[in-house]
Amino acid sequence: FQELAVPSVHDIGALVAFGSGVVYITLQSIMSYKSCPRWNSYFVCHIRMAISAISCIAFIPMIVFASQVSMTKIDWTPGEKDYTYHFMSAICEWTVAFGFIFFFLTFIRDFQRFSLRISTEIHED
Repeated sequence: FQELAVPSVHDIGALVAFGSGVVYITLQSIMSYKSCPRWNSYFVCHIRMAISAISCIAFIPMIVFASQVSMTKIDWTPGEKDYTYHFMSAICEWTVAFGFIFFFLTFIRDFQRFSLRISTEIHED
């Protein structure tokens, strides 16, 4: 949702998206350990858990710093009021976002083990 149109809707949407994403990758990391060593190695499980932990750790200051920003704007310049809070919140937000990307990339090897075949039959009555 556009950040400047309705800031509260943007903030709630970001909170739900990032919050549910962090919960998802954490639960998925735990499930990865349960499927070890059949579907993946412990090394991959450790990588997933590390990415999950970094995302969880970055999510909390993202909220704290974003809540300290008193104005909503697109173009920020160093030295402005709340610039540091905005900057730190943005760093944490991008850390979580890239954490999601790297987390999903760890599944490449897992999905290479699957094959899907679909066959269709047409029955004429």
